[in-house]
Amino acid sequence: MRDPSKQSKEYIQGVNEFLEFAFQSSKNKTKILCPCTICANCHEQSRTSVREHLTDPRRGFLIGYKQWIFHGEKPSSSTTEHVEMEHDMDGLIHDVFGVHLMEEPTFGEGERNPEVGESSKFEENIKFYQLVEDNEKRLYPNCKKYSKLSFMVHLYHLKCLHGWSDKSFSMLLDLLRDALPEENVLPKSYYETKKMISALGLGYEKIHACPNDCILYRNKYVNDQVCPKCGTSRWKTTNGDVPANEMGTSEKRKNLPAKILRWFPLKPRLQRLFMSSEVAESMRWHQDGRLNDGSLRHPADSLAWKEFDARYPTFSSDPRNVRLGLASDGFNPFKTMSISHSTWPVILIPYNLPPWMCMKQSFFMVSLLIPGPKSPGNNIDIYLQPLVEELQDLWNDGIETYDAYKRDKFQLRAAVNMHVHVVVLKLTHDG
Repeated sequence: MRDPSKQSKEYIQGVNEFLEFAFQSSKNKTKILCPCTICANCHEQSRTSVREHLTDPRRGFLIGYKQWIFHGEKPSSSTTEHVEMEHDMDGLIHDVFGVHLMEEPTFGEGERNPEVGESSKFEENIKFYQLVEDNEKRLYPNCKKYSKLSFMVHLYHLKCLHGWSDKSFSMLLDLLRDALPEENVLPKSYYETKKMISALGLGYEKIHACPNDCILYRNKYVNDQVCPKCGTSRWKTTNGDVPANEMGTSEKRKNLPAKILRWFPLKPRLQRLFMSSEVAESMRWHQDGRLNDGSLRHPADSLAWKEFDARYPTFSSDPRNVRLGLASDGFNPFKTMSISHSTWPVILIPYNLPPWMCMKQSFFMVSLLIPGPKSPGNNIDIYLQPLVEELQDLWNDGIETYDAYKRDKFQLRAAVNMHVHVVVLKLTHDG
């Protein structure tokens, strides 16, 4: 697909194979969407025209269009239940930790312990090699299809898809351990499974919030027990007759936080985009692969994007710097209209990616999960504080990131630069 001449024998053969596949999958047997750089899957053309466009040295295939999702090929998605599951656990582990972290832990008996500055790197290596070990263990002797890691990833995926409770998952593990050969290596509980899977994913932080949306209990309020603005207790209380400021310490410990914000830090998620060489290449598409002919097919074609580039040339000089879109809306998580409840997720979308990727669920990044039961309304800026602080850091200083496609490190910066998302840049109540 990258043959510059568009005339080699292998390229012509590939074009013919694409045409056969596309027309067999198409309901319209006379025309299909043309994937050349000019038509960009927006215009239907005949077989002859598509072939001419794809073999024209000035056109060829759209850069990055490797999955023919507009021509009948099913997209690979972790949320598709009936697609045959792949077992590329080695690739998954390497994408999670990045090729630049693959150094052996060096200390053993008689050797030095890691320095303080090396501790986080050492912990990452320990997690890496533990996952490698779990991936090398067969689920049971002579099991040819699943390793311990691959089976638990698939099983945990089903738990998330179908909303199994933690208790039911542990009970299923008990049943499977009893049904499989005695030498199986299944975890004994949900807790052990979660500990294993968590090394692959990205966690979140819990931040206590005032139930009246006044403050977050962080920074200067981190040790407060009562909201300094409305006087409401930080905790859920069972004794409504006792004022919050008169409750004893032992009684507070028995209570749960009245409201909890879930914050998913943005920086590691942006770094994770560049740990896969294929995704890292696609993060440059808005500059290297986009057809710039004046038509509006992507946010990069908009006047707002171009105005931002002109105003901040240093940021726009590196196409890897991330342009983010922001979206938020409330929903009722209980699947019944009889309960009034509104939970607000805040979603970030990386607009660097081509249009057939950036709006896919697999690239949506949950930044905040604002709890109900009521909508935060104008007080949503209280909950946006952690995200705003991260965006300010990413704009001013950036974060060192490894690019698996270019095989080098760079200072990654990010911005929510579209006019419709200016709310993110608003200063919080606390400055």
